[in-house]
Amino acid sequence: MSPYFVGGLAMTVISFILTLIWYANRAGSNAARVRSERQGAATANEEAAASQRALAARTNGIRSNNELLGTLDKGEF
Repeated sequence: MSPYFVGGLAMTVISFILTLIWYANRAGSNAARVRSERQGAATANEEAAASQRALAARTNGIRSNNELLGTLDKGEF
């Protein structure tokens, strides 16, 4: 085998391995970004729901102790 063929084969193998490393690193960082965005969206949704419940409680208002106890018994507050 000629030295050019061996050198070309070695460069091909090295470039293939480097491409695999680059692809795995990129896939890992993309997965981390997606996971972080999903966690952020879930947190934002929870905060929005809590704010909406607080706004509804302030807007509708609880006018008596019986209404408060009824709401707490239902688990809606």
